[in-house]
Amino acid sequence: MTATDKIEKWRGLVPDSELDTYVKGGFGNRIGLGKRPALLNIDTTYMFVDPAYSQCGGENPELVAAIQRITDVFRNLDLPIYYSRRDDRTHPVRRGIWNLKLGTADDFQYSRDPRADEWPEGYAPREQDVVVYKNKPSCFFETPLESFLRYDGVDSLVCIGISTSGCVRAGVTDAFSHNFRVVVPQEAVGDRCATAHQANLFDMDMKFADVEPLDSVISELESRFAADVRAAQ
Repeated sequence: MTATDKIEKWRGLVPDSELDTYVKGGFGNRIGLGKRPALLNIDTTYMFVDPAYSQCGGENPELVAAIQRITDVFRNLDLPIYYSRRDDRTHPVRRGIWNLKLGTADDFQYSRDPRADEWPEGYAPREQDVVVYKNKPSCFFETPLESFLRYDGVDSLVCIGISTSGCVRAGVTDAFSHNFRVVVPQEAVGDRCATAHQANLFDMDMKFADVEPLDSVISELESRFAADVRAAQ
């Protein structure tokens, strides 16, 4: 997909006059995957996928199915999988400025419910996967994630999760800042606000990542890395 293709796919969502400024600035080139991609699953715990929780915008079975599908591909290809989730939020100091911004910061669901930070069984972390604990939107902020990825030889991240405009956006931006190639399968990220979801997908696609259809991402992964699995068998 060329930069022109990337621009064209957003026509209709973004006014032509605004798209022209991205063309003028040379934005939207495709980065692509490198030699060793990892899946980075951002915050897809029950807190954010189960409508019983106030932080979940609503039931989204298509998103959950997409997360399961891309997870299965990485497992089948024996490629590394990383997860991020919230760290302990029981103490107000650990919650930090969320105490001021979020009206539910001291509620049982948000601060003390152990199920909130567990994953649905279908794509929950396995023993060989890596879980990173965070207390701010970016899974890179004051965590060892970058050093883990460097040790693991990872040069590319396929970022999935919730929310597109919040923790996914923050993680993608920091991954780009750390010089990782970043791909976002558009069906495998979600947000409580459809407007914010689309706006942030567009902006990430122009500046920090390749936002591409899930089918395209899976096709590239399988075409490039399935042979490695067969050779190792």
